[in-house]
Amino acid sequence: MKYNWSIIGHEKQLLQLEKDIASGNLAHAYLLAGPNSVGKNTVAKKMAGILQCENDFCHSCNSCIQVEKGCHVDTVVFEDDGESIKIEMVRKILERLSMTRQAQYKILLIQSLERMTHDAANSFLKMLEEPPEKTIFIMTTDNIRLILPTILSRVRVVKFNSVSHAYLKEKLKNLYPESEEETLETVNLLSLGKTGKAVHLMEHPESLAEYLKIYHDIQNFLAYRSVVERFSYIEELIIDPKKIETFINILTHVMRSKMLEMEADSAKHTKALSKIDEAAMLLKKNVNVRLVLENLMLQI
Repeated sequence: MKYNWSIIGHEKQLLQLEKDIASGNLAHAYLLAGPNSVGKNTVAKKMAGILQCENDFCHSCNSCIQVEKGCHVDTVVFEDDGESIKIEMVRKILERLSMTRQAQYKILLIQSLERMTHDAANSFLKMLEEPPEKTIFIMTTDNIRLILPTILSRVRVVKFNSVSHAYLKEKLKNLYPESEEETLETVNLLSLGKTGKAVHLMEHPESLAEYLKIYHDIQNFLAYRSVVERFSYIEELIIDPKKIETFINILTHVMRSKMLEMEADSAKHTKALSKIDEAAMLLKKNVNVRLVLENLMLQI
C-alpha cells in the first residue's frame, strides 16, 4: 500500500480507498462500518489527512499537523462522546460547511453515526442529497442496522470485519517478538479479532488484566442460578459503565464458543446471542442501562 494507515489488516478495504483517492473517483460520503476497535476511526482520520495534504500526506506540512491535532479549519470532527447527535448539531454542521473553504476539501468526520436521532438523521439526509461542492463526509458506525436505509443509499459503505485468530496471532508475533506465548494467546482470545483492541491490550497490561477478570467473571456468572446473584453482578457493572461494553463483547464471544462446543444446545445459544445483540443495540440508544441488563440476565 502507498500510505501507512497505522492499523493491522483490512488490506482490501484500504487498497480500495487508495484507488478512489488516486483515480479521483471519490464518493461525497463514506461510511466505514464494522465492530468497534478495528481501526475505523483511525482510517477516517488518516483519509482526511491524505485528502487535505498537498504534498502526498507528508506528515510535516501545516495541513497534516492541523488534521492530526484536530484543529484544521476545514476538517470538522464530531467524536463519539456517548451522547446522541441531535438536530441542533446537524444545523451547526450545515453552518460550518457553508463557510468559505480554505483547503482542498471541506471534510466532516462523524464517529458512530448511529447516535443520530430520527429528526437529526432526516435533516442530515438533505445535506447528503445536495452536498456543498468539494465536501466529503467520512463517517463510522459500529452497527449499520441502526442507520436509516435512505442514508445508506447515499453513501459508499466500506465494511470492516474482525480478523481471524490465526491472522491476528501472526501479526502480534511480528509486532511483539519478545512477548510470551501465553500473553499472545490471551490477547488473541480477549480481543475477539479486533486488531485495535489487540494492540491496546498488548501495550496496556492493566487493561489486559481487567479484560481477563471480566472473562472469568462471565464464566462464573453463567453458572449462577440465583437471580439475586445475577442482579448483584449487574450492580457491579453499573458502578463502572466503561466495563459494560467489554462485558457485552466478551459475553457474546463466550456464548458463540459454547454454541460451537455444544451442538445439542445450539438453538438455546442462538437465542441467547440474539438477546445479547438486542441488548447491545438498546444500550447504544441510551435506554435505561439497569433495565436492559436485568432483562438480559433473565433471558440467557
